[in-house]
Amino acid sequence: MQNTKVVMPKLGQAMTEGVVMQWHRKDGERVAAGDLLVTVETDKATYDLEATASGTLHVVVQEGEEVPIHTVIAEIGDAPVQAGTAPTPLPVEPVVQQQKASRPGRVLASPKAKRLAAERGIDLSTLTPSSADGVISAADVERAAESAVASQQSAAAAHSASLRTERERRPLTGIRKAAARRVQAAWQTIPHIVQMVDVDASGLQAVRERLRTDISELTLNDLILYAAARVLAGLPDLNGTVENEELILYDGVDIGFAVDSPRGLLVPVIRRADGLSITSLVRERQRLVEAARGGQLQSADMGQASLTVSNLGMFGIRAGTPVINLGEPILVFVGTIEERPVVHNGQIIARPMLTLSIAYDHRVADGVAASRLSQGLKVALEEFDSTVGSQQSEAPPSQEPLGKREVRSVSAGDRYTVQVRSHGHVWNLDEPASDGGEDIGPDPVTAFLGALLSCMTIAFKAAARRRKIAIERIAGQAKAPPKGHVKAIALTLAVWSAASEQDLQILLERAKRGCYVSGLLKPDIRLTVEFVRHAPDAANSPLPQGGEG
Repeated sequence: MQNTKVVMPKLGQAMTEGVVMQWHRKDGERVAAGDLLVTVETDKATYDLEATASGTLHVVVQEGEEVPIHTVIAEIGDAPVQAGTAPTPLPVEPVVQQQKASRPGRVLASPKAKRLAAERGIDLSTLTPSSADGVISAADVERAAESAVASQQSAAAAHSASLRTERERRPLTGIRKAAARRVQAAWQTIPHIVQMVDVDASGLQAVRERLRTDISELTLNDLILYAAARVLAGLPDLNGTVENEELILYDGVDIGFAVDSPRGLLVPVIRRADGLSITSLVRERQRLVEAARGGQLQSADMGQASLTVSNLGMFGIRAGTPVINLGEPILVFVGTIEERPVVHNGQIIARPMLTLSIAYDHRVADGVAASRLSQGLKVALEEFDSTVGSQQSEAPPSQEPLGKREVRSVSAGDRYTVQVRSHGHVWNLDEPASDGGEDIGPDPVTAFLGALLSCMTIAFKAAARRRKIAIERIAGQAKAPPKGHVKAIALTLAVWSAASEQDLQILLERAKRGCYVSGLLKPDIRLTVEFVRHAPDAANSPLPQGGEG
């Protein structure tokens, strides 16, 4: 006598496998039909299965194991269990499903009706006799059978019409299966925020063309990897991950990049990319690409990247919403370079533009911290250091963190543009086109005037805080001679406040003493500071014009 097989059921249209969570009866134990046998789990819920026969339980699949649907997980009976039992289809549902409730009491039916009901599996107690004598006739049974068949056919037709036609089923295996699980886990675990910035790629393209004379294998993606490593090195608080309730920060910047291989998408990692020259980075990138496509990547070549770059620009994709790799804080999605209309110096011109879609782990980076990297990477790519080349020193740049009131600068080639960096900030200084510059940023004197005016404004507000005087708004103006050495500077502050003019004058005197930037001026430079008081309801009053120095 054959054993009754217990199989992993298909409990949903999308279900392809299930997990044996708990056996409620032990292997070798006698069970009876209807006993609670096992609990199985799908991707959505857990289900209890009952024994469909009586006999000895033979467990085939142990607790915690995941198996495809229709796989035999146990047998019930006294026959020996054979190894390698093939999957068994689910039992077919009964042909006739009765929906009416049974009527209590004795059922009156003709002999022919009883015989037909037995043949068709119809419960006579669910039928209503059509004759006045209350006896169920053969015709009543025939009508009930026809009705049941019609209902089943209608339901089957509706069900069939709602299903898609399957062409093929391919189980996920190897890298594809692991990647699918990791992406799902990453999306469910990491709170993503995505920032998008547009980058003028004209300078980037020019640098690549210049460097390719010495580095023929150089790609735009190499330059992006190079720039990203250095920008992140200047923002060490973003180079970390969250485990349990701890933020773990790391030394050195490891940059991952996506590679399409015959086995699926892989992400090899360039270790300590922030200390490599562009030549060394290209060599390492080539090695990793060849290893990825040849199936030769080592465990040390993958995982735990500080930042990953995924470039689909070659497919014409402009932007996206990338999913961060599990265990990493940042993923930079690089879009295609395309000609777009942009406004430059008041004119609409066509420029080669690309969009960066940068996803951050919100547990590691809040919006402001993320913006520093997004903006820093934009600036680094638009103002790429054109002195970078194949002869660059292999010595890593200084990674000492910039302190308060400490900046570093770099200026490429014969251009006047100077890129200045402080802790978490990047900006440009330049000269106007009329003086031989490119007008990418303010000139140094104008930048100093902005610093002086800002310092005076902050000092004024700090003095107001200490005296508990409410300031609604301050607007300022700083002027110096447009040419030559600066001999005089005139500052004007327009202050909107309900405080008296006497109180505000006291604040101004304290601001003059508290503004450290003004202390950087040479003694022979004449600095004048005046203010104009406005009532709080005069927010639209014009700012007075300061005098020429």
